[in-house]
Amino acid sequence: MGILLFESEDPDKMDRSMQPIYVKKNGTEMENKLNSFMDHVWDGFYTGQTRRSMFPSIFQGQPGDIYDLNFTGSPAKNMRFTI
Repeated sequence: MGILLFESEDPDKMDRSMQPIYVKKNGTEMENKLNSFMDHVWDGFYTGQTRRSMFPSIFQGQPGDIYDLNFTGSPAKNMRFTI
């Protein structure tokens, strides 16, 4: 079992909405729906509508397994992936 963490490195990483993101393992029915973290700022009484584009996902895989990431919004041009 492992954790896949990926995040935007674009300048608009606090404004871009590219979620939900679906992580699916090829050849199985495993699918995970990911959303962004909670807002990072309060603007008086309202939330600031900024959230970091960072997504953690728990997975179980073996070397050679293939996972598909399906973005429902425009994905960032520069992203960092960590396993």
